[in-house]
Parts: sequence; C-alpha cells; structure tokens
Amino acid sequence: MAMIVDAFAGKLVERLANIIEEKAIMVLGVKDELQRLRRRMERIARVLKDAEKRKIQDETVKGWVDELKDLMYDADDIIDLCMIQSAGLLQDVDHHSQLPESSTTASKRVRCHFPLLSCVRSVQSRYEIADKIKSLNDKLEEISVDKNKFNFITSSNSSDAYAMNEASYRQSSSLPEPVIVGWDIKDATKSLVELLVSQPERKCRLFAIVGMGGIGKTTLAQQIHNDPKINDAFVLHSWIWVSKSFTSRIDLLKEIIRNIGGKYGECTTISELQNILCDFVCEKSLFLVLDDVWDENIWVDLIKNAIERTTTKCRVLVTTRDRNTAVKMGATHIHHVNKLPSDVGWEFLCKKVFKDNNTQDMQRLKDIGMKIVEKCDGLPVAIKAIASLLITKSQNKKEWENVLNSDAWTIKGLPEELQGALYLSYEALPSALKHCFLYCALYPRGREFELEDLVCQWIAEGYIEAKGNESMEDVAKSYYMELICRSFLQPDPEYVDMSRCTIHDLLRALAEFFVADESFSGDPQEVKSIESMKKLRRLTVTSNRENVSIPHLDWLRSLRLWTPPSLNTQVIGNLKHLRILLLNGDMIEIIPDSIGDLVHLRLLDLEHTCIRNLPDSLGNLINLQFLLLDDCEYVHILPKSITKLYNLRWLRVEDTPLNYMPKGIGKLEHLHHVEGLIIGNSGNDEEEGCNLEELQMLEKLSFLHVKNLEKSSSKSSFVLSSKIHLKELRLCCTPSYTDEHIQQQEMDKIVQIFDELCPPPCLEGLVIRDFFGGRYPKWMSSISINAAFPELIYLELINCSNCPHLPQLGQLPQLKYLNIEGATAAVSIGPEFLGNYHGEPTEIAFPKLETLLFINMSNWEEWSLISGEEEDNKPESSKPLMFFPHLNRIVIEGCPKLKALPRGLNRVNIPELFIREAHSLSRVSHLSGLKELEVDDCPMLEYVENLKSLQSLKVIDDYKEDNFGLPQWLISFLQQRQEKPHDDLFKLHLECSAQALKGCLKGRPHWLFIQQVPRFIGYAEDQSMYLKYTKEPYYYETNITGMLFILFLMMSLLVLK
Repeated sequence: MAMIVDAFAGKLVERLANIIEEKAIMVLGVKDELQRLRRRMERIARVLKDAEKRKIQDETVKGWVDELKDLMYDADDIIDLCMIQSAGLLQDVDHHSQLPESSTTASKRVRCHFPLLSCVRSVQSRYEIADKIKSLNDKLEEISVDKNKFNFITSSNSSDAYAMNEASYRQSSSLPEPVIVGWDIKDATKSLVELLVSQPERKCRLFAIVGMGGIGKTTLAQQIHNDPKINDAFVLHSWIWVSKSFTSRIDLLKEIIRNIGGKYGECTTISELQNILCDFVCEKSLFLVLDDVWDENIWVDLIKNAIERTTTKCRVLVTTRDRNTAVKMGATHIHHVNKLPSDVGWEFLCKKVFKDNNTQDMQRLKDIGMKIVEKCDGLPVAIKAIASLLITKSQNKKEWENVLNSDAWTIKGLPEELQGALYLSYEALPSALKHCFLYCALYPRGREFELEDLVCQWIAEGYIEAKGNESMEDVAKSYYMELICRSFLQPDPEYVDMSRCTIHDLLRALAEFFVADESFSGDPQEVKSIESMKKLRRLTVTSNRENVSIPHLDWLRSLRLWTPPSLNTQVIGNLKHLRILLLNGDMIEIIPDSIGDLVHLRLLDLEHTCIRNLPDSLGNLINLQFLLLDDCEYVHILPKSITKLYNLRWLRVEDTPLNYMPKGIGKLEHLHHVEGLIIGNSGNDEEEGCNLEELQMLEKLSFLHVKNLEKSSSKSSFVLSSKIHLKELRLCCTPSYTDEHIQQQEMDKIVQIFDELCPPPCLEGLVIRDFFGGRYPKWMSSISINAAFPELIYLELINCSNCPHLPQLGQLPQLKYLNIEGATAAVSIGPEFLGNYHGEPTEIAFPKLETLLFINMSNWEEWSLISGEEEDNKPESSKPLMFFPHLNRIVIEGCPKLKALPRGLNRVNIPELFIREAHSLSRVSHLSGLKELEVDDCPMLEYVENLKSLQSLKVIDDYKEDNFGLPQWLISFLQQRQEKPHDDLFKLHLECSAQALKGCLKGRPHWLFIQQVPRFIGYAEDQSMYLKYTKEPYYYETNITGMLFILFLMMSLLVLK
C-alpha cells in the first residue's frame, strides 16, 4: 500500500495538535519540539499534492517524496510512543495528586492502567523520545530546504486530504446499474448463444472471446452465461475466473467441482480431483466459462480430458487477451471484441452521467463529450471511469472542458494501458479515497472485498477521520459506497446490500502500480532479493507451501496471511512497527507472549484459527482498536487483560465457544461493535464474568450481540435505552433452554430481563433468538410499537418457542425484512398481527415490507388477514389494499399443520412464493401477480390454479420412491395452461422419483403435458438423472435410458446377494 503523502501529512498534523494539548507532554519535556515538528509538517504539506503527481514522471521528485515518507512513518511511530509514555506519566501524576477529577475530564484523556515502570520498560525512555523528535526535526528541516529546488505548486491548505466534495457526493450517490449499450454486444450475444446451443456431432467444443484489457470480454461472457437459452440447454453450469495469478491447479479443479455442485472430500491430488470431475459430469451436459485465461495448459492438460471422457455435451467459453492462447486451446470459433464506436461510446457515457435522461443537457455537452469519448479510445472500462468522474462535476461546459484538457491524459511514467482515462479518474479522487482504493491492491487476486473487513482495516491504517456526528465506521462505509459509485469497486450482485465487491483487472493493475514500492502480495520465499523487501511496509502472504517463513522486515506495518500455510508465529514479536496483523486459517495454532511488544498494533485478526489461548500480554496493546476472534473453535477463555484495551472499538467473538467474558468490558468506553458478548460467570464460581450493567457505560455502541441473557444476575435497568448510536441489536439466550422443560420461575425471570432492556428508537436491525419467555417483551407487545421502533428495517424472531401470540408488527413503518422462525407455540396468526383487532386495518399494515418468512412453526394451523365472511365477499374493486403493498417474497417452510393461505392474500401483488414442508396445505390459487412458485413436500396439495402471471414453477416431489406419476394438481395445472393462451416465458422445474421422471419421456404418458411446456427440466436420483426440453427452438436431452440400465444392474446384484 502506498502512502498518499498529503493525506498522511494531514493526519500527522492533526495527531500532533491533539497530543501537544496533553498536560503530560509538559512533564515529558518535548512540547516545544513537537510544536516545531507540527509547524514544519504543516508548511511542507502544502506542496505535497503537486509532489504526488510529479513523482510519477520525475525520479528526483520521487526520491524526495520517498525520503519524506520514511520520515513521516517515523513521526507516526514517535507520536504513538509519546501518547503511551505521557499516559503513564499522567497516571503517575494522578496517583500522587489528591485533587479530584471529574469523570468527564477523565474520559477525554488517553489513559494507561499499567504501572509507570511497565510503560517505561515497554517503550524508549522519555529522553530517547526527546532525542528522536529532535533528530526528526533536523531531518525535516533538510527535506524542507530541498523542496525549494523543485518549485512545487502550493495548495491553499492541507486540510482537504480528508474532505469530500459534498455536492459531488450527493450527485454520485445513486448506485451504478449495469449498462449494456450498442447492437454489437447484443448481436454478438445472440450469435454466440446460437452457436453454443447448436448440436453438431462433436460433443466438446471450445469458443473464445478475444480482446485487449478493459474492452468488455467479461461483460459479453456474462451476457451469454445469463441467457435463458444457455440455462435451458445445459444441466451443469460453471463460471471460473482464472487470471494470470492463478497458480494452484488443485484449487482450480476444486473450484470447478464446487461450482457444478460436486464434492471432493479430502482429495488433494490433481488425479483424484480429475476423476471426481469426470464422474460428476458423467452423462450430463456442461457449460463452462473460463474467464481471463493466460495459460492454455489450464484447459489442455488439466481440464479437457476429465470432461471429454464422460460428458454428453460440453461447451467451453474462454475469455483471453491473446489470440494465440485461444488457438492453442483448440477454439473452434474465435470472436474478437472491437472497440466501441464513438457514437456507442457517447451513448454509454450518457447512460452513466445523465441519470435523469436530460436530452437537452446531452445535446448541449455532446461536442465536448464526444472529444472525451475519443480520448477513451473505445474502451468501455475507460469510458466508465471517466463517466464516474464527470458525475462529480457540474454539468456545464467549463467543468467538462477542464476534464478534456487535463494534463493527466498525457502523464508519462505509467504503463500504457493505465494512462489516460483510468489515471485521470484516479487522480480526481480525494486523497482519503485514494488511500482506501489503493489498499484494495493488498488483497490476493480473485478474493472479494467485504465491507466490514475494509472498514476495520481502513480505520486501523489511519485513513479515516470522524466527521461531525458521524463515527469513523460511518465515514468508512460512505467511502466504500463512493468508490462503488465512482466505479472503482464493483458490487457483487449476489449481495443486495453491496457488502461484497470486486475490482476490475485494469483498476487493480493501476492500484498495484502505485503500491509496488511499499507492498508485496505473494510468497516471500520466492523473492530473489531480500534487499528489495528491506523497506517493505505491507506484506500479504499467499502460498501453496505447507510452511512459510518471513524474512526480518524492520519497517513492516501490516502482515496478512489468509492461505493454509503454517507460520512460525514467534517471528511476530520482532515486527515492532506492525499496525495490522491478520492470521487466518487452521494452521495457525500458537500466538506468542511477545505479541504484547507490538505497542503500535491497531488490528489483530485471528479468525478461523486453531489457537487454544491468548497470552496475558495481549493487554499491553493499548493502541489496539480491533480484536477479531470469530470461529476460534478451541478458545474457551479470554485473558482478563483484554479489559485494559481502552482504545478497542471492535470485539468480535462470534462462533467462538467462550465459557464467559471477563468482567470489566464496561471500562472499554470506545467500543462501537461487540459481537458475541457472553453474560454470566464461568460456571465454576471461580471467575466473575460480564453482566448487563456493564453495558451502561458503553455509550458509543452501534452494533451489539449479547448471548446467554438468562444468566444475568443483576437488574438490566434499561441499559440499552440510552444507546443513541445503536443500529443493530441481537439478543440471545442459551439454545439448550428451548429444548428442555423450563420452570415457570425461569420463564418469568427471562421476561423481566427482556422487559428492562428496552432498546432505543434509533434501532435499524433486531434479532431475538432462543427467548423462552411466555410472552414477548413489553416494548414489542406495545400497541405503539411504531413509536418504539420508527427506524426498524430488519427483524428476526427465532426460536421464541413459548410465545403463543405474535406482536403487532404490521405497525412498523420502515420494516422491510421479517423472519419468524421456530415459533412452536403459535397456533393461529390473525388480523392483530397487522396491528388491529377489529377486522380491516384502518392504516396500511406492513407498508414497506418486502420479504416475509415463516419457518419451522410446527403447530401453526391458521393464518388470517381479515375477519368476517361478508368482508371477503365484497367485489375486488371495492377492497382497497391495506396490507403488504411492497411485498416481494413469502417463504413458508416447515409448517406441517398450516391448512390454507390467508383470505385476502389475493389482494396482494406477490411476485414470489416458496412453500416447503406444508403437509396440510391444500390450495394455492387466485394470486394474479405471482411470477415464481416453489412447492416442496406438500403431499395434501390438491389445487394450484388461477395464477395467470406465473413464469416459473418448481416442484420437488421426490420423497417417496414408489411415486410412479406426477402429482394430480400439477397435471391439472398443466391442462389449464393448455386451455388458455400463455406467453412462452413459463418454465417448469421438476424433482421427482425416477419412475415419475421416466413417465415424462417422449412417448410416455406425461409427455402429452410436458411437450406443451415452453421450458422444462426434470431431475431424479439426486440430479444424477435428468430430462431437458425446450419447445421453441426445439431441444430435447436426457440421460435416463442409460441411468435406468445402471440402476437395473445394481438392483439385480442386490437381489442376487
């Protein structure tokens, strides 16, 4: 990761300003030197924007900047040491002082609860610190003199390093949508799809899409992969991103097997995995995409033979920059992606920039816009990048001319493919965003970025400054969203909250170019010259070795190891400058005592490791902000010393089987995020654990997950009601309590505990799990629940098994997601669920709900939305929609006694309905807006009718092997479809017994109905048998005949035995 010098200088100036005000600095005797350091840093910071640009082309400027960076890293370390030392001195002064101090004053200063001698032993003495600061000032004076010979342009101030253009942010805050323009890509998609689904004699054919980086190869491949005809024509589908950096052939084979639904168990050799792949594709058709291929042997030597041997039909689509690679792979058809013509490029730009489709503005700026497009040289990724820059500008000619005439277009010193639009859009980023973007280059290629991880790491690196009432976490999230809006990050469409994202290859290459001097990602043992790593600041270890070793790197600030190799963790104690330490994987088993010497450490991530304990020296890490210990399955006890980590912001111990949480967590007043907080003592009465009253002092909490609430031994005293920053809350009891007989006294106690919690009205997400009280808490049961939770968006009530009645949740004005699971005491859900007791609601119930789930409600029999037969008999037009106006999906699963869907549901325009294990349900009908229906294990179902908009029906009826036919309701439904004209979008997905699927074959009894279905796919025997059929264009494929013969032989052998 490269330092953005102006941003880093701004941070140093602010840190110096803060520490100079500490009263212990006078005792330390360094105030004058620190003020001198601050003044010089402020002056030099004014030229750093210009220096940052010029270093790319001028080696002399680069040398000057590199020297300054080394000095600033030293200054950052010294500020840390000053704060630690001054905290110790301050404690010593306070210890000898009899003057009282208010709690407010105490909370504002940095505190260190170690004895003074301990602090002195762990850091350099105050005299050494003073000498270091003086030496630093002398060096900075030399650098300041040297800067004059470069004639840098001076900025007005240096404080804009963390500033965001509010107007531009407001403009670009609408999230990017995938944009496909031009007939070329549409025509190419259509023609390639037709070639791929055709049935020539060769059962295995390879097609290639060839073109330069950023020209749209992957976009075209995605269009083809997502085409319905491809989905219909192949049983198995797999998309594999290969890339230049994909070095493990074993991992590649595992990924393909995983992708197509197979399992590889403990297999670790190439031959074993090839055999598994071969067996899994046997008698099945496969569509395989290999994206971004650089080495033809990935296909020729590794995959081809394993697939060709047994598959009935295979089509492989490859994207590559090199035509020769495609030829060597044996491509039967090569499609070259051409650059976008200027008019198509302009159309693309307009779709990204003019969100309101203002044709007048488009026409007014077209002349300048076309010139900008021409500079992008027909590359979609370049046009997308420049569009994301133009979004942040005012839509006037002057602003656009500034972009057109920017000297960033012609910057030298960059690789050719990174020049022009990509660099220009990067250069336009605020300095803080540059830091955050470049940080993404530290991740291994192919690994997705998770929002929470980036937020923690950006803060730990010091890239984030709090703004006004916004926490650093909020600011970091806004930076993440801004990078998405500016197209520097690409959100994964599988995550609707955009919590995961990727990065385009060329943008990654741009980031890697800027971080190359200070960062390394790969296997350090493969580096030929250790000298080249001497001043490395950040190291990401990715290796296929069983063990890796790390050279002694004096200046390393970040060490991250994700992959399986084992590491001798004793080396950690020597890396004295570490800010971030991330060790993940089950090969990490020991954390040494010397970790306590890493006084600069901000983030310690040991998730998914096999460590068994943490050393008590962990408490020495008083700068630690993030302690992440999820899924450490052998850790049962945390050291008491964690209660000394006074700067801790995040504590995450989810899925780690702790016996208890040490008492004293309440002293960690900076905690924002606590996940997995256990209430109660250790169980053997030897160690006192955390109790609810400790939460009272944690005023900054924004995320809280509390477990074992039934073990609370003190009054909760409304500890949550004052948490004005709390956004997400998870309240959990011990799961075993819901599985055993519970005494009334225990039920009354847990109800009282929950009653007194009383969450704040700012809550946006709430989960209650394994609550065993006889009623829901008062703050949920209140008729004014809408006033109690006006901002609640997400609600889950899981295994609240003793509550017979649900709260009036329909009143919640912002609720979008509701999951009710394991409510085994509920027999009936009536209109009161909507928020009324008198028939029709007077206000719209669930006004914003989008997703509704009822899961594992074993005694639920009746669901009603309205009361009174006469109301239901009113003409449809006279019934205004008073509930679920925005509902998109209903899931009913594991509700065996539910007899019917509620009267009134036909008023709701529900696109998706999933019904699983509803053993008593007899009818699904009159849902005019329903587009997708899934029916799974509903043996009493008799009628599915009047679903005029249905486009997709999935039926799973494979629970009894003696089922020789299709369900009667399905046959009736298909007959109804034949009688009325329908469009050709309908698709039937069937999973049934082997005999039932055999009855669907051509010429068999059920073929009469199947042949009228526009698109059909049927499976049996865990999808080992299949039938695929498309009415138009005609397509028919099955492996049933061969599979039935194999089954017959197996049954015969069993009989003989």
